[in-house]
Amino acid sequence: MRYNNPYCIIFVSIITLGILAITPSAFANVAHVIIIPGAGTSKYCSETTTCFTPSILNISPGDTIMWINNDNVDHIVVSGLPYTNQTGIVFDSDTITPGMTYSFTFQDAGTYTYSDKIDKWMVGKVIVGSTQPSHTVPEFGTIARLIVLVSITGVITITRTFIKN
Repeated sequence: MRYNNPYCIIFVSIITLGILAITPSAFANVAHVIIIPGAGTSKYCSETTTCFTPSILNISPGDTIMWINNDNVDHIVVSGLPYTNQTGIVFDSDTITPGMTYSFTFQDAGTYTYSDKIDKWMVGKVIVGSTQPSHTVPEFGTIARLIVLVSITGVITITRTFIKN
C-alpha cells in the first residue's frame, strides 16, 4: 500500500530532520566549573587547587565548559596563565558577576590552561581529547528542541486529520 497523502510525507520529513538534528547535539556535553566562595579574597584556594572546582577537567572536542561564579566578587576567566603575557587568546569571559556564568565550547584537542585575570593565583586546566569526560551532562541544542516540538505538532495535526476522515 502506497501513501500519497501530503501530510504523511511532511510528517516523515519532519521526523527525519528531527532525528538528524538531535544526533550530533546529543553527544555534546556541558561540564561545570565552580568559582568557589571566597576565591577572590584568599590565596588559600590556590594552595589547595580549589579556586576552580574541579581545577582540571578532561573533556572531548565539542564539549562546553560553564564557569559558575559562586564567589561574592567579580571574576574574569581567560585562557593562558598571567605570567605568559598571552592571556585571553583562546577565550575571555569578560566580567562574570556573582551568581552569573560564562560558557566556552572547546572544538580542538589539546591542553588549555586558564586563569582569573583579576585574581591571578586562580588557575585551572582543560584537557580536550580525553576518552573519559568528567563531570559532564548531555545537553541538546535549541534547534533540536524546536524540531522535536514541530514534529510533535505534526503528529497531532496528522492524527486529527485521519480521525476526522
